[in-house]
Amino acid sequence: MFKSILIFLTLTGTIFAASSLNWEKDYNSAMKKAKEQNKEIFVMVSAPTCPECNYMKKNVFTKDEVKNYINKNFISYQFNIDDKNIPEQMQFWGIPRFYLSKDGKNVYKKVMGGLKTEKFMTFIKSEK
Repeated sequence: MFKSILIFLTLTGTIFAASSLNWEKDYNSAMKKAKEQNKEIFVMVSAPTCPECNYMKKNVFTKDEVKNYINKNFISYQFNIDDKNIPEQMQFWGIPRFYLSKDGKNVYKKVMGGLKTEKFMTFIKSEK
């Protein structure tokens, strides 16, 4: 029984990971990759227990329109709210928080809270 549950969780995690954003594992690498690919950086600050964060990951970032647009135009990185290395301009109360940056340090656009797909796409696509 335990083996069956473990296999199910592994497959579910793999399917979910494949159907979401391409999150970078290291912020410095994300900044370097953005510069090399001439892309901007999309940052999410979240927590594993945040219902709105999990809503975004499960219901918005898995939509083809959203994930394809972000994966094509941005390098994505996700900070945990408890991370001590969150850049100063990306620190304020409330999660989830979303930031757009050209260099990974200077934020030119931000929004907070769980958003429906249409509102999120308006945020991510609108002019700076």
